[in-house]
Amino acid sequence: MTDSTITITRSVAASPDRVFDAWTDVAQLAAWWWPQLGGTSYDVDARPGGRYRISNRSIRATVSGVFTEVDRPRRLVFTWSWEDDGEPDAVVEDTVVVTFEADGDGTVVTVAHTSSAHVPDGGAEQGWRDVMDRLVQLGDESQSTSSRS
Repeated sequence: MTDSTITITRSVAASPDRVFDAWTDVAQLAAWWWPQLGGTSYDVDARPGGRYRISNRSIRATVSGVFTEVDRPRRLVFTWSWEDDGEPDAVVEDTVVVTFEADGDGTVVTVAHTSSAHVPDGGAEQGWRDVMDRLVQLGDESQSTSSRS
């Protein structure tokens, strides 16, 4: 199989520092990644060589990997593997690059997920859209809170 890359870009109404923290701080990540899935566990050690793991037992979904680059607040690069209890040989290690670019008072966030296992209409692109749309909402909530202060 050849590699393909899914790229999703969103504008978030928060600073690059704030958005970067939303990806690397467990409490903030839990507020937007899978908040609709109770019982999701989040472990993040955001440093080169550090691991992350996001897991929800009720839907049997676990993604994990290793941070290969952490350039606060500009860029995160990490491996990405869906854990599969049934077929360890079927696990594919992907690469995800997340960039944070200042844009006025906000941040343009781009996720580029490269994999040899992407399939057309396979759900990966929709999954990233859903996650990134929730990140945008988190930024909107942050702006509302700061404007009321």
